[in-house]
Amino acid sequence: MNDKIQNWKDTTWQIRPALHMPELDPEAVQFAVLESDPIEDYRKVLLQRRDRFRRELSEEKDSRQRELLKMAQMTGTWDRLFKSITGDQVYLLVPSRSERNQSLTRATLISSNGPEERRWLTTKIAYRNGTPTCWCIPLDTAIGKSVQVELRNENVLDPQKLYDELIESS
Repeated sequence: MNDKIQNWKDTTWQIRPALHMPELDPEAVQFAVLESDPIEDYRKVLLQRRDRFRRELSEEKDSRQRELLKMAQMTGTWDRLFKSITGDQVYLLVPSRSERNQSLTRATLISSNGPEERRWLTTKIAYRNGTPTCWCIPLDTAIGKSVQVELRNENVLDPQKLYDELIESS
């Protein structure tokens, strides 16, 4: 292996994400690697806005419009977590398929020589069969190590469930 490549591998941590969700429409997600747990931040913002969100929902009489308002509240609050992230820190993940055998390959690589610590691979809201979905996967980074993470149905985060727990509960 080339000495420069080996030196890079030895002095950085790497994250290799892969997307395995053909039911996404479109089959792509925007993501970032965050330094704090966004689920806690999402909960805090929902709690801060709970009274206003409840009032807005109660004022909407049309059930279809109420569902659209609820969706806007939920997705807007989650995607707000990306507000402080610069454009060069937001990535697009799509499935990568080998031309020869259609097997998934790892084409995306994030690397840094930043501190070794827990980070969260976090996606913006995507739609799976019309339902909002996202991922928030904790990762422990270490210099010289590569972490492979797969975004699958089994590790999806349901932002609707978190929203309902905090806004619709008493």
